[in-house]
Amino acid sequence: MSLNLNHHPSMAEDSKVRDALQSTLNEIGKGLDALQKDAARSGLTETIPLEILRKDFISVVSLIYNYSTRLWIAIGKQPPTPSAALPTLKDLSQHVSTLYGCALAFRDVHGKSFMSEARRSAVDILVALQPLLQEYMAGKSGDNTMRKTAAIHESCDKARNLSLDAREAVCKEWKVDNETLKDAMKEVNEMLNPERPGHDEEISDGWDELLDGEAAHEVELTEKDRAAIKKVTVVLERLVSYRKQIQKTVLSSAAQVEIDVTTYDQILELSREFIPIVDDIVGCLDLPVELDELKQLVEALGRSLRKLHNAIPRAPTNVSVQMDRLDLSDHSKPDQPLSGIDVLQSKLDDILASMQAI
Repeated sequence: MSLNLNHHPSMAEDSKVRDALQSTLNEIGKGLDALQKDAARSGLTETIPLEILRKDFISVVSLIYNYSTRLWIAIGKQPPTPSAALPTLKDLSQHVSTLYGCALAFRDVHGKSFMSEARRSAVDILVALQPLLQEYMAGKSGDNTMRKTAAIHESCDKARNLSLDAREAVCKEWKVDNETLKDAMKEVNEMLNPERPGHDEEISDGWDELLDGEAAHEVELTEKDRAAIKKVTVVLERLVSYRKQIQKTVLSSAAQVEIDVTTYDQILELSREFIPIVDDIVGCLDLPVELDELKQLVEALGRSLRKLHNAIPRAPTNVSVQMDRLDLSDHSKPDQPLSGIDVLQSKLDDILASMQAI
């Protein structure tokens, strides 16, 4: 066989590339196992500052981005150049090891939400890498490997937007939960204003008679049901408003209270306790509405909200204290606006009052 490496790689080189691909796949498997089972740590006995770890994490993510591109140029394009693939795969395998080692170095002290975000990002990258290397193992190249390389780039781009700290990581999750509550509100509103299918289109083969027969057996929305659904709508609207106030008062970069990493995670965890309760409340509104069950669920939601509210710290930041002192020294302003915490309490009272009306 010719040893013209530009067009006909030798069997020896081909075998070395396959070995290197398998070695890198083994490293990916090792990393995924450690990250998904959370059964390993980085081996470090000390806690590294978040800023240093985050910088190292993003750096190795960028390296994997670049080396996945180099690998595609070496064996994804035609003609392949396996001589260039070997050192690339060796370095890529090392970067994979560094990636999951760095992800495992994040600890609870950096914030559970932050740690979870970093590890999810690492898993996403490794999961994207696996099928690309498997394609190369199968001797494939061209457009399919290009798309899989682009998928790795997408995962890397997302990972490079890793949160700056625990507060930002919690805020990302908080916004996701906000969308869940908005979906619940939309579903409840649709119960009050159901969209009935139009009769403009003709349905052949007798389906119109069957559909009309089903419609005749639909449970109608009674005034009692409508009143209950409206009251739940008010509760959900006030709940969304309450969460927005928490985001403004406690979770924003200009928070009015002192808060530590552990409390950020605790607030997120407690806020997530009532998400399934809200889902159950929405499900309870299926006609006919079971009022007794609805009241029990609403009471459970109230208890969950009180737990969340009690976990919110009350100690103001130094800036807030200084502003309060300035306000107190200004006797021309007898009516001072409510603090963020006072507004939170007011909004909680509004939710509880709307619950009592159910």
